[in-house]
Amino acid sequence: GSRVFSPESVGGLPFTETTVADIFGRHGYATGGLGKWHLGIGEHGEYLPIHRGFQSYFGIPMTQNECVSKPRLNPEGFGPCPIFHNATIAVQPADVPDIDAKYVDNIKSFITENQDRPFFFYFASHHTHLPQFASSQFLNTTKRGIFGDSLAEVDWSVGEILQHLKTLGLDKDTMVVFSADNGPELADFDKGGSAGPLRCGKGTTYEGGMRVPGIFWWPGVIPANTLQYNMASTLDIAVTMFSIAGITDLPSNTFNDGLDITPILKDVHADPVRDVMFYYQGHMLMAVRWKSWKIHRWSTGAPNCNGYFDDVCWTKKITWHDPPQLFNVEHDPPERKPLKGPQYHAIHQKFYEIMVEHNKTMTFKPSEIDKGNNIKNIPCCSPGCTPFPKCCHCGAL
Repeated sequence: GSRVFSPESVGGLPFTETTVADIFGRHGYATGGLGKWHLGIGEHGEYLPIHRGFQSYFGIPMTQNECVSKPRLNPEGFGPCPIFHNATIAVQPADVPDIDAKYVDNIKSFITENQDRPFFFYFASHHTHLPQFASSQFLNTTKRGIFGDSLAEVDWSVGEILQHLKTLGLDKDTMVVFSADNGPELADFDKGGSAGPLRCGKGTTYEGGMRVPGIFWWPGVIPANTLQYNMASTLDIAVTMFSIAGITDLPSNTFNDGLDITPILKDVHADPVRDVMFYYQGHMLMAVRWKSWKIHRWSTGAPNCNGYFDDVCWTKKITWHDPPQLFNVEHDPPERKPLKGPQYHAIHQKFYEIMVEHNKTMTFKPSEIDKGNNIKNIPCCSPGCTPFPKCCHCGAL
């Protein structure tokens, strides 16, 4: 079944979960959200960002392949793409190819309005998820085709935001983090991105599916033009931000998986903060990394890699490895050369000890996605219209 919430989903981010915006808001920060939201909508919009700690929200709470845009990016979907302003649909359908300029205007306005107080802003761009798109300003402007055009528009939007911070004199007081949620959609070949030398892509627990960009910008604090080779995770971003902000009174049941990576941001020669990472698919612990070593207990391909030249990436059979496959991902980033022999016994034993301790800490709650779907949950600015949801049309930006 689906591993993400759809516009029809009954469930969403559980209300027992505390968001980063919740924490910052409680400590006097202005909080804003922009762009894609994929943590549920709900029958009455109860899962939207405006109800989850964000004091303002502007965006499309789904991926553009889940709705029909104007002009049509996706001929099928859960009705026309809605742009929400807070909890209200401002326009439907959205003109997705022209959305970036509106998003940039929104974040600039937020920063300007809150320049005299601390703020936290979350911008989730729709690029470079399928289907790829670009505005007329960037369409057919790169050698990389529509994927390159899409990426160029991301680059432009980030540049606009950074320049606005500089113009207002806020750049030395603001940390900006750029990252992504998964590797490339290899099933779409040149339109889906590339993991370079890393093996496989989105949906797999090989490095090509899990490693993503991690770019931190804070002039005068984080050294510019430096590379940090120590391991870190997007799980660490929230805890690091709280540490920098001096926020220590965190709920005891949240953010326990993150580590404060401030030392390795400020000093490229600092000792590692994180030396272990766990790779899951659902409830299944597929792989573990410790320092430069990584083991695959289980492996499987993913539909996101269908047709890729490496059939390991898309073969859906789940394979149990006994003993686990062992790689040194610093020496062998593509995970092509499993290491075997008695000389690696101590390393396998270390992984066993890590997994035993980890499993003691793990509990799994009932799945929100398994609550199922209800077509009535599809956002519609003209409720009661027919034929639903194709009839949902209103507004203009």
